[in-house]
Amino acid sequence: MIREVVTDRGAPAITSDQWHVVHSRFVGPDNERPFLRSIHSEHVDRTACREVARTLRAQLSKGDAAIPAEERDEVFVRKPNFRSLKRAKPARKDEE
Repeated sequence: MIREVVTDRGAPAITSDQWHVVHSRFVGPDNERPFLRSIHSEHVDRTACREVARTLRAQLSKGDAAIPAEERDEVFVRKPNFRSLKRAKPARKDEE
């Protein structure tokens, strides 16, 4: 079940009691935390979750060529009860 929670520091977060795919969408460069995260889907096991994440990444990457690297949507696989911040900075390291 998907739930809204808070971190130990009181920041808004999301979680699920199952393996889940998190989609982190770029919403604007003017924010300190320009990515808005949501749970895309939930799964019974890690294998199924990874397959859905790969499919979502492939769909998103079709339009990535025209988007700067720091503004591209991100996809994560998270274990049960992992808390992901609702608003976040980019997760990927600088690409050189």
